[in-house]
Amino acid sequence: MITSESSVVRWGILGTGKVAQDFAANLAKVPGAVKQAVISKHPQNASNFSRRFGVINTYQTLPEFFQDPTIDVVYIATPTSLHHKHCLLALEHGKAVLCEKPFTLSWEEAQSVIETSRAKGLFCMEAMWLRFNPLIQKCKSLISQGTIGDICSLNLEIGYCKDLSQLGNPEQGRGAMHLFGCYGLSLAFFLFGEPQNYQCEIIKNESGVDLTVAILLRYPNHTVSITAGIKGTHSNEVHIVGSEGSIHIPSPFIDATNLHVLGNSSHQKNLSQRLNNRLIRVTHPLKELFSFNSQFKGSGLRGEAEETMRCLHQGLPESQLMSLQESLLIHRLLDEIRQS
Repeated sequence: MITSESSVVRWGILGTGKVAQDFAANLAKVPGAVKQAVISKHPQNASNFSRRFGVINTYQTLPEFFQDPTIDVVYIATPTSLHHKHCLLALEHGKAVLCEKPFTLSWEEAQSVIETSRAKGLFCMEAMWLRFNPLIQKCKSLISQGTIGDICSLNLEIGYCKDLSQLGNPEQGRGAMHLFGCYGLSLAFFLFGEPQNYQCEIIKNESGVDLTVAILLRYPNHTVSITAGIKGTHSNEVHIVGSEGSIHIPSPFIDATNLHVLGNSSHQKNLSQRLNNRLIRVTHPLKELFSFNSQFKGSGLRGEAEETMRCLHQGLPESQLMSLQESLLIHRLLDEIRQS
């Protein structure tokens, strides 16, 4: 049981893939975080993971893992198709939950997990690490402060080339929307809230898995354009245009280490002035520059762990930075887009 007097939170890690490895590496940098236990469907992977990251206990079966009384919170990094099952198992055994994005495969599954966590009074959060990156939070602050004026548009591309022979069927959640589009939706919700409406175009393979998705979200006074794909590698950048300037988040924006704020140049009336103005924009393009060096790589992973621990210490059932209600709204939109 977590108490406000204790500074320690004991983590159980379910899954040993790349994202779990990145999480464990960053968890080592979080004061008070103890890597208590790990489990994988392949016992050797769990043993290797334990040695590499200094995990105390290694388990071979789910009952053993979930019945470990020393685990305070379970970090779930299994395939999306298993998130619903594993979240419910953790909650039924009295464990708090931090579950990798996307939270579940569907709105119905997300609702089931949220209802269970609320009924049991246990902390639960989607591990949308983008939300906890300090530059993404800085971006939200800049927009709120009116640094670039009234927002006109946000455009982002996200996607990396995947092995298309390994996609399976739509129910396995390996398409563009579940793998990458969820980041774009979560960023839009984080910066601007729920959109008024949306339009989308989807390119699917013969099995019905979405390969490329283009989404246009409509807000009262601006639009958000999201392109997500798995057939090729995209720019993975964000551009936000305002009436007084713009914000550029270079690749990879989901693990941002640089953010640029550019000011609008004054309007020029003749050709020579316009040409000179273009030169100025090229040679002195920045009104202001926020730059974080490589030590901030993975800061979103650390941030989501720190937020989980803060909420546990304070007895909070959910985070306001990544609320369960927002996860639910995003999953409803994910379902609608995927079924289009």
